[in-house]
Amino acid sequence: MIDLLRDTNEFIALNVTKTTELLFEINSKKTDMKDTKAINKDLILRERLALQRTVLANQSTFLAFLRTAMYFLIAGLSLRNLLKVENSFLIEMALFVISFVILLLGTLNYFKHKKSISENKKHIGDYQLQYYE
Repeated sequence: MIDLLRDTNEFIALNVTKTTELLFEINSKKTDMKDTKAINKDLILRERLALQRTVLANQSTFLAFLRTAMYFLIAGLSLRNLLKVENSFLIEMALFVISFVILLLGTLNYFKHKKSISENKKHIGDYQLQYYE
C-alpha cells in the first residue's frame, strides 16, 4: 500500500512538473505572439510608407513627362518665332506632335500605375489575400 501511495505521489509530482513546463511553454509562446504582432504593425507601417513613396514617385514621373512635353512644345514655338528656317513648318509640327505624344504617354503611364498602386493597397498587412484570389 505504501508503495502504491509512493508511486501515486511520484506520478502526481511528475504530472505537476510536466503541466508546469507546458504552461511555461504556452506563456512563452504568448509573449512571442505579442512580439510578432508588434513586428507586424511595424511592417504594416513600413509598407504604408513605402506605398506613399511609390505614389510620390509616380507623381514625380508624370511631372517629368509633362516637363519634357513642354520642352518640345516650347522648342516648336521658338523655332517659329526666333529662327527663320526653311521648312520650319514641318519641324514645328514634328515637335508639336512629339510633345503631344509624350504628354499622352505620360498621362497613360500615370493612370496605369495609379490603378496598380491602388490595387496593391489591399495587400498591406495581409499577404494571404494574394494567394487566395
